[in-house]
Amino acid sequence: MIYRDARTSGDARTPGGARTSRGARLRREATLIGLLGGGLGVLAYLVLQLASYRGRVWFCVAVAVAVVTTWRLLMAAAPPVPLSGPVSAEPEPSGGGLDGLSALAHRLSWGSVDLDRYEARVRPQLARLAEERLRQRHGVDVVSQPDVARRMVGEPLWQLMTGPPSPTPPTLNRLGELLTAIERI
Repeated sequence: MIYRDARTSGDARTPGGARTSRGARLRREATLIGLLGGGLGVLAYLVLQLASYRGRVWFCVAVAVAVVTTWRLLMAAAPPVPLSGPVSAEPEPSGGGLDGLSALAHRLSWGSVDLDRYEARVRPQLARLAEERLRQRHGVDVVSQPDVARRMVGEPLWQLMTGPPSPTPPTLNRLGELLTAIERI
């Protein structure tokens, strides 16, 4: 893995702190592509020979190098994977306050009917809201200060945030009580 060095434009640092120039990185990538492509090409040639097909070694290697090069370019151009929590299957609304409120109301209405949907979407959203309120309003981190957080949110909301999955989905009244508890934080 290579980290960009902010002081220089063409240099980068490896995790050990050593600098590598752009040319060295390009040579390393070319060597990697050549070795992987060559190895895969020879392997493809051997598989073709075992299957009684006629093929030329140089053609198998050329195709494999092209495939590996394409793969490396696609991996370099791909956006980085977010390191935050799991991504929900339902996309977040992009419009702002009213869209977000509408999406939350929709999730809550389904959460009182379908247990799977409640556990996958509604419960994590409510837990994130409670954790965010604790962090923003009181400076309490749930992970590092669980006892303080538990006292502040109360037992029902703490069970929502940390407890095991519930056997039945909550009623709309229960969801309303949990939202009221989150608003009081």
